[in-house]
Amino acid sequence: MTYVCSPLSAPSRAEMLANAAKATTYMVLAEKEFCEQAVAPHAYLPYLLDDAVPEQRALALEFGQKLLAMCSRVVVFGSRISSGMRGEIELAERLGIPVFYRKSKIECEREEAS
Repeated sequence: MTYVCSPLSAPSRAEMLANAAKATTYMVLAEKEFCEQAVAPHAYLPYLLDDAVPEQRALALEFGQKLLAMCSRVVVFGSRISSGMRGEIELAERLGIPVFYRKSKIECEREEAS
């Protein structure tokens, strides 16, 4: 499996859910590139757990870390690295899991429009 790492946190719940939706797009891109299942727990956990509640955030982060440990690679999308992403990248490095960096689809579209 490929683990998708992208920002979730945002100033509002609506923006956070927009980031969760972007993670779904990133899973599709990662699956196309690496020809295997991609996972992004932050694409759906915000609908089950409240990131603003510390216990629920901790549970989501723990789940993500356990899932990441089962993966053969991590793909980081975008140029902004959140604290949660930093923890995932550090975990991957400690576990010897390769980390790849990709521009987000949104960043690519902005560059093309310029």
